[in-house]
Amino acid sequence: MKCPYCESDSTSVVDSRSVSARVRRRRECEGCGHRFTTYEEAESLEIDVDKRDGSREPFRVSKLKEGVKRAVKDTAVDDDETVREVASVVKARVADRDVVSTDEIGEMVMAALKERDEVAYLRFASVYEEFDSARGFVERAQDLE
Repeated sequence: MKCPYCESDSTSVVDSRSVSARVRRRRECEGCGHRFTTYEEAESLEIDVDKRDGSREPFRVSKLKEGVKRAVKDTAVDDDETVREVASVVKARVADRDVVSTDEIGEMVMAALKERDEVAYLRFASVYEEFDSARGFVERAQDLE
């Protein structure tokens, strides 16, 4: 970080705190001794999601977490950690893309849930694939064997 006073590259962090979604850092220049404040913020994901109906909406991790949370409810993996892990896996896989389809997201979630819990996997698959009969459900259950 360059000093805004003398433009020296030699600065050190004196204090660091979280302020909502940002980190506030108090820095001191080792060249001129001036102190200054910087703020760091995680880069937001600017990814669009192509939906099945042809519409497009921004990718929202919160929406992803809600779907996973419903799938894992009352299962062996019903905890916030599982929801965060699955969301993190999907988020990492789409982070470098501009557009992703709901089908791709659904497949990623199902793969992550399949590794963690069969019941959660089948619940998510039944909603994602919109089964119109028991046959689709049975076919997915047979995939687990």
